[in-house]
Amino acid sequence: MRLWTLLCVEVLAFSGAVLGLLEAARVLQPRPAAALTAPAERLAPLDAPDELDPATTATSASGTFLGMADDLLLGRMQNSAVKTLHFNRGGSSISFRVDFADGSRGAFKPLQTNPQSVPRKEVAAYRLGRLLGLHQIAPSLMHALSREEVLGKLAPDSEWTRARIENETLFEGGKTLGALMYWIPNVIDMHLDTTEGIEHWADWLSQGTAIPQDKAALLGQLSTLLLFDLLQNNSDRFSGGNLLGSPDGRVLYFMDNAFGFQVDPDGHQRCWSYLKRAQKFSRSFFVALHDLDKPRLAAALAQDPSGALLTDEEMDALLSRRDRALRYLRGLFGEFGEDKVLVFP
Repeated sequence: MRLWTLLCVEVLAFSGAVLGLLEAARVLQPRPAAALTAPAERLAPLDAPDELDPATTATSASGTFLGMADDLLLGRMQNSAVKTLHFNRGGSSISFRVDFADGSRGAFKPLQTNPQSVPRKEVAAYRLGRLLGLHQIAPSLMHALSREEVLGKLAPDSEWTRARIENETLFEGGKTLGALMYWIPNVIDMHLDTTEGIEHWADWLSQGTAIPQDKAALLGQLSTLLLFDLLQNNSDRFSGGNLLGSPDGRVLYFMDNAFGFQVDPDGHQRCWSYLKRAQKFSRSFFVALHDLDKPRLAAALAQDPSGALLTDEEMDALLSRRDRALRYLRGLFGEFGEDKVLVFP
């Protein structure tokens, strides 16, 4: 019943009748309470009787995102006609909010001159995450838009960016290939990259410190994200504005993954600097990392009409970074004991 209720709500969210509400909700709230310092009573109770627990959905469902089937969301984005494109402010690269004619929405990152944004890597991160059992990454696929769609359907409020879009977007044969992702309608800054936020989560994820019960779900997701970022070599995570989550502070979305997957067998020092602040991790994610092999990785990343999402060299480097991550975890096992390290499900 809870899942059916959520699905009904989401179907309504796709309709044009609530576009205005979703637009207002999508804007980051100006000064939300810090997720790791908010009092427990501000978080939704874990056993709320009439709503689906987003933390449970995000980490345990199979092939879903926020209770909706991946295939449903991907199919709508793939097949819906573009109505308007709105330029996304705040980032250093070209990206858009796409409003589709059927009322649904997506985020689109085209192929562009900016080296920090490579669309195929966004989709690779989604496929890799699903392979490892992660469901905090919005469904993503490679999708082509024509020059006429990009420039001809640019919303009036984005006209000021036209020259930049023309200069930085790469078109081949009149089309640009990019990453198209489900648009998460309501997100807030989790304040995990502030000095205070880092001090809090680093303390709670260290050995010898108890984890507050009301922070356990979020901290488990964060320590998994630190491992996942090393795996994909995403050194851009703690640069500001890309640690976003649900308004209740219980789901951390693994967003903004278009930078990384370089041919680096060791992993960027920035990724390591944050990972080594954590000493408590998810047992199921440890098992998923251990079981990852190249044939399964290649199969997951090759399932795209545009071709393989990572090169052979990029996959080899990814697996090398995985091996280093496992050595780090096993080193913690030897020092503190496996059960004290793998404290999250």
